[in-house]
Amino acid sequence: MNLHSDDMYRRLLERVSASAIFALDPAGHVLSWSPGAERLKGYAAGEIVGRHFSTFYPEEVAASGFPQRELEAATREGRFEDEGWRLRKDGSRFWANVIITPLRDGAGGLLGFTKVTRDLTARREETEALRRSEERFRLLVQNVRDYAILLLDPEGRVTSWNEGAERIKGYSSDEIIGRSFTAFYPEEAVASGFPQTELAAAAREGRFEDEGWRVRKDGSRFWANVIITALYDEAGGLVGYAKVTRDLTARREAEEQARRLAAEEAAHAEAARREEELRAALAAAREARNDAERAAAAMAEAYRELDQFAYAASHDLKAPLRGIANLAQWIQDDTGDRLSSESAEHLRLLHGRVLRMEALIDGILAYSRAGRTLRAPETVDTGELVNEAIELLAAPAEVAFEVPADLPTVQAERVPLQQVFLNLLGNAVKHGRTRRPDVTVRVEWRDLGDEVEIAVGDDGPGIAPEYHERIWGIFQTLAPRDQVEGTGIGLSVVKKVVESRGGRVALDSAPGQGATFRFVWPKTCRPGDFA
Repeated sequence: MNLHSDDMYRRLLERVSASAIFALDPAGHVLSWSPGAERLKGYAAGEIVGRHFSTFYPEEVAASGFPQRELEAATREGRFEDEGWRLRKDGSRFWANVIITPLRDGAGGLLGFTKVTRDLTARREETEALRRSEERFRLLVQNVRDYAILLLDPEGRVTSWNEGAERIKGYSSDEIIGRSFTAFYPEEAVASGFPQTELAAAAREGRFEDEGWRVRKDGSRFWANVIITALYDEAGGLVGYAKVTRDLTARREAEEQARRLAAEEAAHAEAARREEELRAALAAAREARNDAERAAAAMAEAYRELDQFAYAASHDLKAPLRGIANLAQWIQDDTGDRLSSESAEHLRLLHGRVLRMEALIDGILAYSRAGRTLRAPETVDTGELVNEAIELLAAPAEVAFEVPADLPTVQAERVPLQQVFLNLLGNAVKHGRTRRPDVTVRVEWRDLGDEVEIAVGDDGPGIAPEYHERIWGIFQTLAPRDQVEGTGIGLSVVKKVVESRGGRVALDSAPGQGATFRFVWPKTCRPGDFA
């Protein structure tokens, strides 16, 4: 190639303006000069052609012989490339990329060199700025003591380690870099796969945050806040994770202490409130006890007055009734067969009414006394009471009684409980015989633990459900008075006796299916049941 006559080469150089392209002779003197060279270095062709290319180097570089070594390296290696400071005509410096290539003739003889220079000042400034920024960031991260800041590879192995990580976790960088970050988790968390779950969540969501127990090198635990951020390259590939850990043990202990103090204060306040409530309850209980004592005294006085009244009423009412009965009996005895059948019937009715009035007076007296306990309970065999009641009833032979042999013993006052059995058995006999002469009265029982349930049933006409509550009231009877003997007081006496002793009553019945009256009685008496 003839450098001075190759027109195509000349035109190519004229069009390249971003780079300085020129030729040197074997000694390093400028032979040609492109427009790009003039723009970049500031020299016109007439000013620089023939001068040595060391003109473009800072004095200290030129004095060191570096330009000559460049030519020697290019001659020896066939190419030389370098980056460094170069000078413009006005003395300003720029950062240059330089490529020197030897030019040889057909026999291999050295004709000179081509030199291409590019201005990389702007790129270098950007690179240097980035380097300084990265260095500042590295120093910042490295010197942070309150946070453990580290990088992980995609598999979770530690690739960087700052001072804060060493302070918080106890490992030096030499001890931990290359190891899996699972070293920081308790055994149970590692066994459950939680560290891998964290990385998967960070990769999926871009970020993962958690608080929990972590482990130091010495095995001690600390409460940590952890933020894991996924790191991606420009193509979107996962390159690793950034992990920031804060030791929140002191904060958590403070919070726990605050919660404990709050709980203690709340407990003290609650205790004070309950103490005040207890004082108020004790005062109310004392007042209630006083009220109860006053009420008991008033009730005792009322019962005493009621007993006196009942006794007086019974005596004053039954005395004339006995006189009427005696008079009717005297007329019957005196007149004998001289009475007409109509008069005899009237005398019979009169005698029946007198007996009914006496029974009614006795029933009212029994009801008035039914709820009261007049003596201490004793152990009572209910089987004996049932059999005694059957004897006292003197029921017709057509009435059959089915009584189990193992009826239980209970704590009770004998007379009131005997009254319960008399009324229930008598009720079953009366109402059972309203349908036919023969009737079966069944007695059953079952153990309820602290109580027993005893039932008296008949095969009488039965009672409709709408009357099951009403039948327990005083003076309540569902059959016409002229069909069934009775005062309508017996079942009310049963209810009053049973409930006053802590028991309860119930009725199972339906029309045409008989009736079963049940009562539950405690095996032992309750405190306060008797005086």
